[in-house]
Amino acid sequence: MILMILAPLVGVLGALLLSFGAWMIYPAAGYIAGGVLCLIWSWLVARKLSPEAQNSSGGE
Repeated sequence: MILMILAPLVGVLGALLLSFGAWMIYPAAGYIAGGVLCLIWSWLVARKLSPEAQNSSGGE
């Protein structure tokens, strides 16, 4: 339940960090990396929590 709340929030935080890092270009390489990691984490958690991923039967 808590992951369903945190997943979108971490995704938004990742997007903000990525935008801020891109705005700062080179000195913000840490922000860019942190934002990408947050976005990937959010995407993986959302995939894991989706009911469709649990019921896949291989194309049928």
